[in-house]
Amino acid sequence: MSSSSRITRRSGVAAVETAIAIGACLVVLFALFEYGRFVMLRHLLDNSAREGARLAVANTESLATSDIQNCVLGCLASQPLTLTSFNVYQADPSSGANLGPWTNAAFGQGIAVDLQASYTPMLPSFGFLPNPVVMHSKVIMLSEAN
Repeated sequence: MSSSSRITRRSGVAAVETAIAIGACLVVLFALFEYGRFVMLRHLLDNSAREGARLAVANTESLATSDIQNCVLGCLASQPLTLTSFNVYQADPSSGANLGPWTNAAFGQGIAVDLQASYTPMLPSFGFLPNPVVMHSKVIMLSEAN
C-alpha cells in the first residue's frame, strides 16, 4: 500500500473526528451561554421587584398599583421575560402573608412586591430545562410613608 493512499484515508478520519469534537464543544459553549442568560434574567427579575418595592414603600399615599407595575416593567427593560403575575400588598414581614392593600400600610409595616415571570430559552435545552422556565421573586420592605 502506498503512503499517499494511507494519508488520504487518514484525512477523512480526521475530518470526522474534528466534526464530532467541534460539535461537542459548540453544545457546551451554547449551554454556558444559555445558563448565563438565564442567570442574568433571574437577577433582572429580582432587581425589578426590589425597585418596585422601593417605590411602593416611599409612596403609599401618592402612587397607585399601576405606577408600581410600570416601574417594574421599566426595570425589566424589554428583556424576553413574560410577566405572568404581579402583586403588591401589605405583608407580614416574618411570613410574607398578604394582609391587605399596600396603600394601607402604616410606617414600619411590610409591603411586598411579588412577581412571577416565564422565560423561554433561546436554544434547545435537550430536556434539561422546562420550556418555559417559571421564575418567582418576592421582595418585602418596610413602609417609610404615612
